[in-house]
Amino acid sequence: MRGIKVFKKNTIIWWLVTLVITLSAISFYNYNVQKNLLLKQMQSDAKDIVNSITAAIKRFQDIKSTMNLQKLVNDMSLDLEIFEFRYLEPDGVISNSMFQDEIGRIHTGKSFEKTMQGDQPFGEFFYEVRDYVPVMAIYYPIRIKNELVGIIDLAVEIPDRESISDEVFNEIMEYRKTDIMNLLKAIEGSIKNSISIFQNTNIEDFLYKYVSSAENILQITVIDKTGTVIVSSNATLIGKHFDIANLKRKQIVELEGRPVYRMLTDGSVFGGDKNKQLILLIDAAPYKENEHRLLQTALITSIIALLIALFIARAIYRSAIRQSKEEKERLERLVKERTLEIELLSKTDALTGLWNRGYLEEMLEIEFKRARRYKHDVSIAVVDLDHFKQINDTYGHMAGDEVLRQVSGHIRSCIRETDFVGRYGGEEIVVILPETDIETAKAIAEKIRDTIESHPVHFEDVTINVTSSIGLSNLRPEHKDYHEVFAEADEALYRAKEEGRNRVVVSEKAEKKGEDLF
Repeated sequence: MRGIKVFKKNTIIWWLVTLVITLSAISFYNYNVQKNLLLKQMQSDAKDIVNSITAAIKRFQDIKSTMNLQKLVNDMSLDLEIFEFRYLEPDGVISNSMFQDEIGRIHTGKSFEKTMQGDQPFGEFFYEVRDYVPVMAIYYPIRIKNELVGIIDLAVEIPDRESISDEVFNEIMEYRKTDIMNLLKAIEGSIKNSISIFQNTNIEDFLYKYVSSAENILQITVIDKTGTVIVSSNATLIGKHFDIANLKRKQIVELEGRPVYRMLTDGSVFGGDKNKQLILLIDAAPYKENEHRLLQTALITSIIALLIALFIARAIYRSAIRQSKEEKERLERLVKERTLEIELLSKTDALTGLWNRGYLEEMLEIEFKRARRYKHDVSIAVVDLDHFKQINDTYGHMAGDEVLRQVSGHIRSCIRETDFVGRYGGEEIVVILPETDIETAKAIAEKIRDTIESHPVHFEDVTINVTSSIGLSNLRPEHKDYHEVFAEADEALYRAKEEGRNRVVVSEKAEKKGEDLF
């Protein structure tokens, strides 16, 4: 208490002075921040305008180079296994290709030479080997008014003929030919449309109209590398010369007595053409007005903050910070605890303590995809308690619940840390066995079955003998999803029931796969 009194008597004035200075500094710092934000907003608006112009210019450049055909092919490939794609000029020069290093070269394939010599017709499919890979290819002509303006070279991989019959192979290739022709028609339409637009549109007229229709844009000027004006919204500037060295990239200047924001772009606006640059002038009067308002607001805010601080600083300084921190920490702890509890409850079966069906199916999907991706084994065991309905009918549902709880514990004791067990529904329990072939899975299933049989359930004064039937299956390449593996395990379970219960039965298909391995 004495220390607090000394603090109040001897240092309160200095603390208040420090508070005033700090609040004033914060207020003017905020003014500078807001001013810079306004400037950045104006710069952003300028960039948006430049980007709009850039997009238009780039559109013309893309059209001139017959657009980005590789992106079009990727978007419309119809899941075709495209081996090679390139777009050729009539003289054989490669202007677009999925192999960037060959763009600009002359295509020298033998089949292409035969086609250009007339020995092989345009627009017909043929088979050949490219880079030791058998493919089906086509040279598809692009013509405008019977004039050849380009050639599409497209090749797709063909399936292994040794693994399928000729009839199936021919049927597959006919489907692929149809898909390829649809893709080629789409590319042909895009190229023709692009060429037509490019031939009938003038980029300089577009820039002039763009400036004329904008309210806050004062001027757009395009200069060459010497600073000479090529095109401008102010026709009197065309042909005049600017000293590029004296032009800053971004700055606010005075033009005819009004503030103007000037932006000088590099050659990236013109697709990397360093011979052209764009000068953009935007009206900066709104920026200056807002800057003055921000200054007035900063001054008023400093005065008000000072008056308020003098009245409330001593009352809330330490207590508010301490209480806020304590409350925040308490709420964070509470939220974390509740979140973990809710997450666990949402995934757990209340009766058995095993994972519930929803989380079980989620893990089935994850393990199936992981095994498929890395070509690893994964097995599924479906465990069903024999005559469970009879147990419920004879001893009551309370006894049935106790049977499920104890059996669940026995199953957990038989599996490995990497395995996953969940209650699928009723008396049916599913065990996921990652990285486990069918023989190992069978051994684990036998262990589960034996453990359940050798541990009767004691409920009140009754001893209940329990047995189980288990169906097994294992992932194979032909499986499309985990449902198919699960269905085979479920089918094996029914076979176990039909063959007398209290046994492990492997799916016939999975068992055949195990025999094939030996």
